[in-house]
Amino acid sequence: MVLKSIYLQQFRNYLKQKFTFDDGLNIIYGYNGQGKTNLLEAISFTCITKSFRTNYDAEAIPFHAEFFKVTAEFIFDQGVKKTVSVEYIQGDGKSVSVDGSRTPSAAEVIGLFPIVILTPENEVITYGSPSERRRFLDFILSQTDKSYLRSIQNFRKVLRQRNKILSDAQENRYRFKDRIEPWNLELFELNKKLTIKRKEFIKIFQEILRPIFKQLTLGQEEISISYLPSFKSNFYEKDVFLDELEKNQNFEIMRGNTLIGPHRDEISFLNNSWDLRKFGSRGQHRTTVIALKIAEYFYVYQIKKERPIFLLDDVYTEIDKIREKNITEYFADLGQIFLTTSDVDLKIDSELEKRKKISYFFIDNTTPVPHTEIGQRE
Repeated sequence: MVLKSIYLQQFRNYLKQKFTFDDGLNIIYGYNGQGKTNLLEAISFTCITKSFRTNYDAEAIPFHAEFFKVTAEFIFDQGVKKTVSVEYIQGDGKSVSVDGSRTPSAAEVIGLFPIVILTPENEVITYGSPSERRRFLDFILSQTDKSYLRSIQNFRKVLRQRNKILSDAQENRYRFKDRIEPWNLELFELNKKLTIKRKEFIKIFQEILRPIFKQLTLGQEEISISYLPSFKSNFYEKDVFLDELEKNQNFEIMRGNTLIGPHRDEISFLNNSWDLRKFGSRGQHRTTVIALKIAEYFYVYQIKKERPIFLLDDVYTEIDKIREKNITEYFADLGQIFLTTSDVDLKIDSELEKRKKISYFFIDNTTPVPHTEIGQRE
């Protein structure tokens, strides 16, 4: 899949702007504060209906404006064209249309336009809290498995309802058992579904990741991933799971939160059998995250049978530091790439230039200038 064009209306610092892209490497460069990341954010809205920077859609509306709209045209690998529009209006919320037809919900679009996103903030995947690793996993599975997306959405609803009952029970336990039991059963079913899906994913994903990581480290390091459920017993057994909830009941009421389930699970990364989170250097974390994102691309491609587009926000200098570890070859195979950089003298690896068509867009206060119009750089 490639993004052929995108039209921004009142999005961040773009009033009205259309971009047309090539299907290779699109380098979006310019000085800080000109709107480079805003453009990638607009692309993410058309693929996943939301920003990769914030959870609040309204933040993308310019000051004194009342709405934003982003419209993109995609061409799939088989030649099919699709147009998607995402509009957010103050007071009315967000609406999403595909080929002119409004979708019942934004979630209907997830997975239709596969995307991989790499930003400097992604380093928290390996050294941050467990929620960052779960978010990484959920993002991939939500794009590749509609049943998983539905399950994780249902789980979040169940969790909110169950936590509300637990919180209320701190003041009043009247009919607590009658109120909590139906949600306990829902929690069990969703815990089983999500845990099975996640375990299956880790098994497949690890086989994709290992050779990538080994090549990036010149064969000096190996990586392994383990999925660590918060519920250590047999999650297939309903009675065992419900008994565990019963044992934890007073603790859960005291804290007003559900203490076991997929929202408490962990993913562990081992580098040469050492816990990466505890003992990994910054360089090892950086290399691992890049390997994870490359593996994410190939996993999504394998499942969807469609090449995702790849967004790289201000990370090329980090990638350049491990260029000697054979990263260029992988990026040559990643389909359409959008790369932002504030380095106006950026030097692209010569081998990558031989293997991939490269187009340049200079961003100057939302005015894109094709590279050929401002002259070739030395």
